[in-house]
Amino acid sequence: MGALLNILPLFPTFGQFSPGDLSRAHEALEGSQNCTQCHEVGKEISGKKCLACHDEIQSELNAKEGFHFRSMNQTCTACHKEHLGRTARTYSFEPKKFEHTSTGFTLAGKHLMIGCQDCHSPAHIRNAVVTRKSTQYPHDTYLGLSAACVSCHADPHKDKFGQDCSSCHTSVNWQVSNRFDHSRTSFALEGKHAEVACAKCHPGIDKQGAGKEITLAAKSFADCTPCHTSPHLFGVNEMTCSSCHAAQGWELALEKPFDHRQTRYRLVGKHQSVRCEQCHSAAGRTTFAQRFLLSFRKCTDCHTDKHHGEFVKRYNNDCALCHTESGYRPSTFTLVRHSQSRFALTGAHQALLCDECHLQKSDNVWKFHLSSLRCESCHEDVHKGQFAAEMNGASCEKCHSTDRWSTGSFDHSRTSFPLTGKHATAACSDCHKGPMSRMTGSRQFQKISGECESCHKDAHVQQFAVEGKTSCERCHQPDGWKSLLFNHETQSRFSLSGAHKKVACTACHHTEQGTAGAFVRFKPLEVSCAACHKGKDPR
Repeated sequence: MGALLNILPLFPTFGQFSPGDLSRAHEALEGSQNCTQCHEVGKEISGKKCLACHDEIQSELNAKEGFHFRSMNQTCTACHKEHLGRTARTYSFEPKKFEHTSTGFTLAGKHLMIGCQDCHSPAHIRNAVVTRKSTQYPHDTYLGLSAACVSCHADPHKDKFGQDCSSCHTSVNWQVSNRFDHSRTSFALEGKHAEVACAKCHPGIDKQGAGKEITLAAKSFADCTPCHTSPHLFGVNEMTCSSCHAAQGWELALEKPFDHRQTRYRLVGKHQSVRCEQCHSAAGRTTFAQRFLLSFRKCTDCHTDKHHGEFVKRYNNDCALCHTESGYRPSTFTLVRHSQSRFALTGAHQALLCDECHLQKSDNVWKFHLSSLRCESCHEDVHKGQFAAEMNGASCEKCHSTDRWSTGSFDHSRTSFPLTGKHATAACSDCHKGPMSRMTGSRQFQKISGECESCHKDAHVQQFAVEGKTSCERCHQPDGWKSLLFNHETQSRFSLSGAHKKVACTACHHTEQGTAGAFVRFKPLEVSCAACHKGKDPR
């Protein structure tokens, strides 16, 4: 690039290397100092620098529509030429021979009969960038139009049918609307209605099918009477004609089953198999209204209340809250709804069938408002009243959970015998003896002795008994039998002093055989020296 700049001053005039004058639109870019604003050094013009100025083209590319978007595989210079002189055209196509299909908008019908400027005029430009560019640099342009019909044509329907005019009309003739699909409306044309002229229902359409202010508002079609006169008497006139008649012809009434969906009470589930006369009985009903306009506010108008008024106060006997027309069972009363009742189902209760709690087996009667929610109202007291006093005003949850009975959470520290040491790891059954069966009885929890020998065998065979009672805690702790508290100085007749402190217990306390087996002799024990030091010289 530096070498090129050194050479440029040697040329006396610009015309010695320029291919020709620029067009009038690009006249301001004339001169060697402006070449690189369009040309890329050492490369052909790619179009990137063109789009830097021509943002109206860039907006078309961004919108992904129009001729330039569909021609992105070509360079700008394929269609636009420069350096052909001030008055030369910069585009190389003939408007009258231009293939309009390449823009994405094919000219058909009456669009073929109009001139280019009829559409490509400033009044129809919808692209704000193109409008700004045309105002800043006044010139004719083919850019900025929208393919929507309303960009050129006024909407006589006032946007009631959206902007897609082609869904009903064609470019051949606006007045002929043979594309409209009436089935998309709330009144599909069936039977003889398909043969009726549009204007007969849509009075806003004249004989030619057009008008300055077209309204497609139709007569009410909630019933046939706005167009048809009913031949029936008063009672039948309270119903809609389509309840019994078809659009194919009035005479088909007897061949068409009555569609109960057209009434305020739709037949679903088991109601569909009920015979008409089971509900619409003629007995004592002389008028149409009496026989067919029945009250259906409550299920109990037809069905017997199986719950004997249990749900009148809370649910007003609305069976639909728990049952469906498919059958009384299964109930739609869920665990979530049960959790909102006085008794939320948790743990093992969630797996129970309803009849295990709510069906009285003796007389086969369902009961849902239970008089008591205490555990004993359903469960037998396996403890046989041992906790009657403690459970007054409480429930079994004080010790048990609904997950399983055997997992108890009883706090033994509330009793007169707190569990410490090895007692804390002992199984309940080690102390609370008895069968764990509803048939044979219960384990004993009350009136259990807290004395050690009520559970533990006296290994000392009553040597430490006082008036027949052995107080183990005087020497032992719950942490273990070998955790001794025995003090030989204060709890015996023989003080350990001198060399006696080093003597092992078994040197004095020997194992003997008794009627109950082997035991260690602690007392009575001779405390004289000769008892242990026989035949030895005390010196």
